[in-house]
Amino acid sequence: MRIDWRDKAAAIFFPSRPGWIVDASGVLLVLVGCAIDLSTDPAYSPLPFFILPIIYVAWFSPRRTTSWVCIALMTTSDLIVAYSDDFLITYVEAYSVGAQIATVTLVYWILRRLRASALALREAKSRLETLNREKDLLFGVISHDLRGALGVMLASSHLMTRPGRRLTDEQTRMIADRNEITAQRSLVVLEDLLEWSRLQVGGTVVSAQPVAIAPLVDACVKAAAHLAEEKRVRLIAEDISDALTALADERALRVVVRNLIGNALKFTGEGGAVKVAAWAADGHCVICVKDSGTGIPEEKLRQLLSGGGTSSARGVRGEIGTGFGLSMCKDILQRFGGHMDAASIVGKGSEFSICLPCGESARVAVAAG
Repeated sequence: MRIDWRDKAAAIFFPSRPGWIVDASGVLLVLVGCAIDLSTDPAYSPLPFFILPIIYVAWFSPRRTTSWVCIALMTTSDLIVAYSDDFLITYVEAYSVGAQIATVTLVYWILRRLRASALALREAKSRLETLNREKDLLFGVISHDLRGALGVMLASSHLMTRPGRRLTDEQTRMIADRNEITAQRSLVVLEDLLEWSRLQVGGTVVSAQPVAIAPLVDACVKAAAHLAEEKRVRLIAEDISDALTALADERALRVVVRNLIGNALKFTGEGGAVKVAAWAADGHCVICVKDSGTGIPEEKLRQLLSGGGTSSARGVRGEIGTGFGLSMCKDILQRFGGHMDAASIVGKGSEFSICLPCGESARVAVAAG
């Protein structure tokens, strides 16, 4: 088993222990240094007793106040030692005390700057790793869904133009219908990618306004009706109040609902059912997509909800995905103050619910990125 020493070092130098423990132990170390300083010969420099405690406090303490309290204790200790010798402080003693305090303060300032830079680098590294994962997902969608669809249409065109063989009108119509369906699905994928890219652009302001849920759900159900019919799955939209609205960007919310319905159909076998419902609860709009499919294991579901899982399982017909859809849905919902919940029983089905603020609020603007 390979040990990642970088993670080990990060755990040591950026511990997650409570701040008050660092503060208390840092002050205790300084007090020990003060006791040693007061009990030794004034000719000895007390600097070695104070440098290590201030390094510890400056690096590990989350509060600057603790460091300044420690510096004040050091200053008091030095002044007491200098004054107790002959009850006078000479210029040399004053210079010595000032130089020691200036040295400790400079060490503190340098360490705080180094720590801030190290934390900024860690955050930048985390952002770069996230962007790299999203880039891999994006190329996965492009390489699988879009390239596969183009391949199907290219093969169909070869059949229609191949010399020496004439297709019947029925065969030509069947190929044209198949190409139309493939093009429609590719367009949906492309729209999702463009919507996700639009939301990822730094500084983009996405306008959130009341969105009528009933027509939005109806449009998403109709868009997936052909796939449901092909898989012989009942796709049911329950009655939704015309007055129900949610505060969101309509295009972005449509992407989320369409993806949840698509996932439900993907994992529901022939003869199963997918139900879409929506209602208001505690000032929020809840949209629920429930299926009678294969279900999701508990550990996998926990990874999906926490953002730790991005891989995609095969559907009941062996459909291959990338995990991009659910990641995109979670990202979109977070931009409008929403969230996603899920429950699943293996072999019985899954239920995904999205929760957004109700749309009776005033129009707001949400910064994306």
